[in-house]
Amino acid sequence: MKIAIRADASAAIGTGHIRRMLSLAKALKARGAEVIFVTRQLGVDTVAMVEREGFAVRLLPSPEQRPTPDPTIPHSSWSEVTQAQDIADTTAGLRDIRPARVIVDHYAFDSQWHDGVSEALGVPAMVVDDLADRTLGGRWVVDHNYHPDHITKFEGRLPEQVELLAGPKYAMIEPAYASAPRYEFHERVCSIGVFMGGIDLGGDTLEVLDALEASGWRGPVEVVVTSHNPARDAIAQRLVRSPEATLSQDLPSLVEFFAQHDIQIGAGVGAIWERCCIGPPTIGLVCADNQAKSIPHADTAGFLVGIDHMSNPRQRRDALVNALHELIASPDRRRSLSETAMQLVDGRGTSRIAQSLLDKE
Repeated sequence: MKIAIRADASAAIGTGHIRRMLSLAKALKARGAEVIFVTRQLGVDTVAMVEREGFAVRLLPSPEQRPTPDPTIPHSSWSEVTQAQDIADTTAGLRDIRPARVIVDHYAFDSQWHDGVSEALGVPAMVVDDLADRTLGGRWVVDHNYHPDHITKFEGRLPEQVELLAGPKYAMIEPAYASAPRYEFHERVCSIGVFMGGIDLGGDTLEVLDALEASGWRGPVEVVVTSHNPARDAIAQRLVRSPEATLSQDLPSLVEFFAQHDIQIGAGVGAIWERCCIGPPTIGLVCADNQAKSIPHADTAGFLVGIDHMSNPRQRRDALVNALHELIASPDRRRSLSETAMQLVDGRGTSRIAQSLLDKE
């Protein structure tokens, strides 16, 4: 069965949508599916990202000029073309392939795109979305974020006949996480890991390093960045004054990194679910508006410590310093976070999604 995946990456979008679609693609490939990615180059080399993982790519034309944003879709500007243009480009790029399914992971598109591409190609669509901020189409909708009531979250946004695959049970992380070594709990915090996402456009890594210094922490810190991070040189320079800090770039996998540190600090992106699966006690920061819809619920559920105050750096730094003091001083709190997180995510989310997609004709 041929399956097409439509996703992009850019400074605004980040790299997380491509990363989680690659994780799902691997689960689909393991079940015999042939996966083709469809992407538009928007400042990040998504073709290289996808081809490096062994998948074929169809590249859409570069945007000629940015359209007027659609007021009904909060993130419509992220595609850098109109929905009508993307529908035309995507269907033209896939017509000769004749996929049996289309998966789309893009906040810039609503039901017009979902149903338009599905009807043009004559195939069912799976929509990946965790915002619930616009009308959605498709036969399946996937939201792997935690929420106490997904039906209420998506009220008035879903088509009548839809299969909703919701919650961290469907976390879109690499299939390898299911059998990866877990974090081994330590009573004492020996080291701290920091990863603020693939791009970190807001420079949050530098803010976290300031908070670590303000907290009085003097132990080992490992900071992970990617080559897409525009502040990576500034981060490297900042770490010069921290003799016990190390910088790692473009790690092929974050499994070992997540397992070896006693506190992890990260943005509220898809890597949160990777951390949950491996089990390190985690502080999750809201670094974008959409993360404010999930991190507070995650904090209440007790599988991470959530930090918001995105618009007030001083308050956020103080909240992070307080959280660090609390976790370092409380082994029981860290153990509870670790155990709750591992119970929530087992690393088999992409396998469940793939099975649902392939089972239904």
